[in-house]
Amino acid sequence: MEIESAIGLALIGVCVVLLVGGLWIAIGLAAIGLVSVHYFLPAPMIRMVEVIPYNALDSFILAAIPMFIFMGNLLFKGDIAAKIYTGLSKWVSILPGGLLQTNVAACAVFGACSGSSLAGAATIGGIATRELCKQGYEKKLVYGSLASSGTLATMIPPSIHFILYGSFANESVGKLFLAGFLPALILILLFMAYIMVRAILNPDIGPRISRPTFGEVLVSMKDLIAPLFLIAVVMGSIYSGFATPTESAAVGSVGALLILVLEGRLKWSIVREAATLSVRTTCMIALMMVGTQFITVSLSVLQIPAQISAFIGGLPLDPWMIAILVGVFYIFLGAFVEGTSMFFLTFPVMFPLMMGLGYDPIWFGVVMGLFIEMSLITPPVGLNLFIIQQVSRETGVGLVVRGSLPFFALMVVAMLIFIAFPDLILYVPNLLW
Repeated sequence: MEIESAIGLALIGVCVVLLVGGLWIAIGLAAIGLVSVHYFLPAPMIRMVEVIPYNALDSFILAAIPMFIFMGNLLFKGDIAAKIYTGLSKWVSILPGGLLQTNVAACAVFGACSGSSLAGAATIGGIATRELCKQGYEKKLVYGSLASSGTLATMIPPSIHFILYGSFANESVGKLFLAGFLPALILILLFMAYIMVRAILNPDIGPRISRPTFGEVLVSMKDLIAPLFLIAVVMGSIYSGFATPTESAAVGSVGALLILVLEGRLKWSIVREAATLSVRTTCMIALMMVGTQFITVSLSVLQIPAQISAFIGGLPLDPWMIAILVGVFYIFLGAFVEGTSMFFLTFPVMFPLMMGLGYDPIWFGVVMGLFIEMSLITPPVGLNLFIIQQVSRETGVGLVVRGSLPFFALMVVAMLIFIAFPDLILYVPNLLW
């Protein structure tokens, strides 16, 4: 068994190297899994490989993924984000930091509408980067606030990550959605507090903004009614018991279409592009899920998760120390592997490990979401860094990286808080579920 375990770990190492080199994770996981199954699975069980793709995707909750992606793409292609940004600017730009605070709030609200971190960074970043820099805001802080706040969609319902995690861990997606609220709020407050402190210590990071009148604040609500209503309908339909998460995704897609109709922005080209992007993204996720199931079967046959859990569990360390080491591991891995790919690659080993240490699966799902967020702004492959660099038309990504470092440090602080006080994550679901 020791030889088989060594070979299995070597295969995983080869897989990581191939993924870092640019190989599709679905292909890499499936290939390694098939090789392992072929050599180590007993001959009578080989036929079970035929049903792995079906079993990986045979879940009703997974139907929510393409519909939530479609909902977000409709809002993305329909330019609804501009109205969100304009409306929120009257509410939060009165805080020290001005429109930098709007960057954080707008990314959070758009994330709650779309469930996509990349779409949030691209959309809000496209609106804000050049305009804020033109007004005299510090470029580094503009880029950093947008790249980092764009990651919030991973934690804010309806997060695609929570749907995937719930399917793999056999946990309630609705409970995961609830668990994400308070951690997301903590991150938002940390980001806004940092901007506020910077603005108080150095008022030159941005121009002084005249305080909007009460009438202007009220008028701005017309730009926020539609997206806030969409969020309320999607989340409300779940927690009122009116709809399952999958059914609420369908409700959200219809709601997004209605918003575009009411705004006079609905065009066939927008629907076609949104549908095309949704199909491509969903197919990519489905391929990764199938590949993950292949590798999960092979690892189970080799008993690698059990052996790793037994080894780490036998170390003279408290569970919280091991949790911190796991966080360091994910920070390092996130520098080389894209966040969603990192989840699929590590779940078969890390989930049994953390459960063996006595951690709650809902807690780990939210913390895993934070690790994915951190990977989005971790060079050299942090996707949000390159998205902001492209929409801002900067010649290099260095300024975006430097601007994101303080926000990354705040995410590390949040990670330590969630490890030290796991009940912060579990408080809302335990209260309402």
